[in-house]
Amino acid sequence: MPDLNNFPQYFRKYSWDAKHALYGYPADKYDQFEWIASLERRFNWLRKNCEKGKTASIYLLKEMIQWGGSQNGTLQKFEDGIEQHNIQQLVLDTVSNLSSPEKAIEAALKFPGMGLTYASKMLRFLDPERYGALDRRIRKAFSERLPEVLPKIYDAYDQSMVTGYVAFTEYLDHLKQKLDKEIITRPKCNLPLGSGDSKWRAADIEMAIFCWAESDDL
Repeated sequence: MPDLNNFPQYFRKYSWDAKHALYGYPADKYDQFEWIASLERRFNWLRKNCEKGKTASIYLLKEMIQWGGSQNGTLQKFEDGIEQHNIQQLVLDTVSNLSSPEKAIEAALKFPGMGLTYASKMLRFLDPERYGALDRRIRKAFSERLPEVLPKIYDAYDQSMVTGYVAFTEYLDHLKQKLDKEIITRPKCNLPLGSGDSKWRAADIEMAIFCWAESDDL
């Protein structure tokens, strides 16, 4: 297990700047996390208002993909598949299932072109208290350092992706409970604090793991 005492340090080291300059944002890093904070606010609004009618969710989803860097042509795949799906209904289905990690990721994976990386990023922004993004960098780190945490994930098979992501959410919750118990508090920043004693949200723990993945902490 990663050394939890290092998590505040990892969180402060988090930096992501995939296409930020292209869209007018500075790199997402401590303590502002400007694009992340902006996306969190607007996804929270979407979550609260998606049942009221049109919410222009398609543009927010495209921006979330752009924030992630749109690896492997994700944005193009998403745009190519839009006409074959009712995006508003897919959003409603995902939001209505946020209380269940299994059902939530199943719903998120139905969005065109997403795959596990971007489906989990969407859950991360819709409910950062409960979910984190599971990308290939984190998957690789677990495979090499903690192979017992995640099962082998096969990206071409929905059930494999669902099983892998559920295991990831369970591990994030396990770490959160330990952080709460040991009162290892999350550093204050421009992102909302979590509800537990340590104030870590699942998304914050994932951000720390993102940096742990390139550290020497085994």
